[in-house]
Amino acid sequence: MTEPTSSEHRDALLSGARSLAVWGVGIIGGSTAEAFHAAGVRVVGHDPDPRRSLDVAPRAGRPGVRVTTTLDDVLAPDVLVHLVAVPTERDGRPWTAVLEQVVGTIAAGVAEHRAQAAGGPPPLLVVESTVTPGTTERVLLPVLERHGLEVDRDVLLALAPRRDWFTAEQGSLRTLDRIYAGTGPAAADAAGGVLSLVNDVLHRAGSHLEGELVKCVENAFRHLDIALANQLTLAYPDVDMVDVLRLAGTKWNIATYHPSFGTGGYCIPLASRYLLDGSARPEELSLLSTAIGTDDGMRSRVADAFAGQGPVLLLGVAYKGDIKVDILSPARGIAARLRELGVPFRAHDPLYTAREIEDVVGPGAAVTDLAEAVAWASTVLVVADHSAFRGAPYVDLLGAEREQPLTVVDNQGVFADVVWGPHVRYARAGGAGWLSAEAVPV
Repeated sequence: MTEPTSSEHRDALLSGARSLAVWGVGIIGGSTAEAFHAAGVRVVGHDPDPRRSLDVAPRAGRPGVRVTTTLDDVLAPDVLVHLVAVPTERDGRPWTAVLEQVVGTIAAGVAEHRAQAAGGPPPLLVVESTVTPGTTERVLLPVLERHGLEVDRDVLLALAPRRDWFTAEQGSLRTLDRIYAGTGPAAADAAGGVLSLVNDVLHRAGSHLEGELVKCVENAFRHLDIALANQLTLAYPDVDMVDVLRLAGTKWNIATYHPSFGTGGYCIPLASRYLLDGSARPEELSLLSTAIGTDDGMRSRVADAFAGQGPVLLLGVAYKGDIKVDILSPARGIAARLRELGVPFRAHDPLYTAREIEDVVGPGAAVTDLAEAVAWASTVLVVADHSAFRGAPYVDLLGAEREQPLTVVDNQGVFADVVWGPHVRYARAGGAGWLSAEAVPV
């Protein structure tokens, strides 16, 4: 662990003399803004979506966090630190357009206020988004230079991709180890000082080249393991692979993974693509290409397996339980394949409005009456492990008497402990015969 060696930027924020701007207040940027506000920093957020807001009250005589769609406040001369948490993917591929635009906007503001900032420390720009290796050299530094800014003199540039475990208290922004890097020693020093306000354990990368790679590499390892779990359940369809992998995970140096409908979110499914796109020799990363193919293919395999049974109900359009994020959610790919096959389907998620659900899986798919939708369906695919699913009305509705059995296939084992009656044919992803509609255990 490397301790921060500079506190100039940190002290300016804590004294209230300078403020901090967060660009993009989604799930990552929003939590960043809240954390710095809790540390006593004046924070302003910017997001082009007028629906984005943060319910952060004033603290210790300081204002709460205000989110604006205009640029005046986030480019004000008193803003010393800019944290950028904008999307770096589109349609399941790495994408830098928004990041480039935001960094350009910040650079223009810094250049405009350069004279007013004379004598003080240069503004610090920290990219929290995960980036394709090489983005700093190919995109970020040229943007700053086009605005006449000299790095380490006029502006400091650092990287600190976020690690988060949003559904567990022990995995908070403060307690999780965090990696950071600068394009030079001054940037790394300043970033370490600022991040130490909200992160207890910081590790400094040798340079921005290594700093770009770390987040991609760590998630690519997980992507490979998850892909192997899915390949194993496909290779041994009559074996309970969930149990096999659980037992394998009792060995001290092996993590426990389980087969699934496919990965989702901003991190794991994109990590392999970031590494392939950034590599000078992508052909040497054949394992990652295979992992992508396996992961992407699981959505279609699930849809194909149950297409002949009749109407399908998707429970959950988020990629993960209790988090309203549907980037690369398996529900997207399953819905697309069901539509391609002409299979009627509907979708329900307690975190989403009907309109939001249809934005994810297509028009006309949102459930308006859950009881009616369960009665209508022949198969229920439980995509997300929302805690709300574990109680009423979900268990009661799924277990209700009906003329024909209801097949319930559970991606994350939400209902693994439920004792089902004869009206439900239940299987967990990875269980014996789970992808064979006729073989799903009763």
